Amino acid sequence: MRHTTNTKLLTGVLSLSLLAVLATPANSEAASLSLNHKKLTLRPGKSYTLKIRGRKSKNVKWRSTNKKIVTVNRQGKVTAKKAGKANVTATIKNKKLVCRVTVKNSNKPVPKPTATPKPTAPGTPPAQKPTVSQAPKPTTVPKPTTMPKPSSVPKPTTVPKPTTVPTPDTPSGSVTETSAYSVLNSLRSTYPEGMPLTNSYYYYSPRFGNGYGCYGFAAKLSDTVFGTEKSYQTHASFDRIRVGDNIRIGNSHSVIVLTKSSSHITVVEGNYNSSVHWDRKITASSLASSGFRVYTRY
Repeated sequence: MRHTTNTKLLTGVLSLSLLAVLATPANSEAASLSLNHKKLTLRPGKSYTLKIRGRKSKNVKWRSTNKKIVTVNRQGKVTAKKAGKANVTATIKNKKLVCRVTVKNSNKPVPKPTATPKPTAPGTPPAQKPTVSQAPKPTTVPKPTTMPKPSSVPKPTTVPKPTTVPTPDTPSGSVTETSAYSVLNSLRSTYPEGMPLTNSYYYYSPRFGNGYGCYGFAAKLSDTVFGTEKSYQTHASFDRIRVGDNIRIGNSHSVIVLTKSSSHITVVEGNYNSSVHWDRKITASSLASSGFRVYTRY
């Protein structure tokens, strides 16, 4: 009876020893396993195969915590689907190895996957890359602002001086038709009948501008009667014509009114047959047929 009991105890001890021997390699293998990357960054549509470091084991279960972000097949191939974050786990004999996967859009730079550093021998400090100080870039000196060139000032137009023409007197007080006729009639000796006066005659009026021939002569007489500062108004009515008015006939000839009746006017004019002419009669019908414009300064 005692012999049988000893035999059973010995058999139990041997069985336990055998189980301990068989379990030790498995636990040791699981403890030495690790993924080649603990963190991984991919772009949508890209793939990367994770590898297990240590002793090879066929019984590996791969799993993704979010299949909408990344998927993983039985060989550990990770495929990115869309931007986001998910964990990929490899389960080996109750040990889980985790890789954190980040999926970024294609318009953002993706860093290269960082390999898990291998353990160094105890007491050996990690190697450090020498820091290279970058030389500061030279400050760009702004170019001096180009000063704009002064715009050229146009030269004033040279106005030819009138040839031997007396300066008009500025009339004192208000001008009437009687005083206008008196001034005009006094000019008969200055500009006698038949005095040569062609388009070469020139006179500048502050109101009528540059004038040659008959136009300049009429402006000269008008300034003599009314002065150079008096402005003018225009109309085309025979009934409103007054002594001293400057009339442009057919846009080709200018005259100054000496007298007026109900049917005609008498005028003084220059460049009439290339000379000065007094007291020519022009009917109202003739003016109407030719067309006329009155420049009155009353």
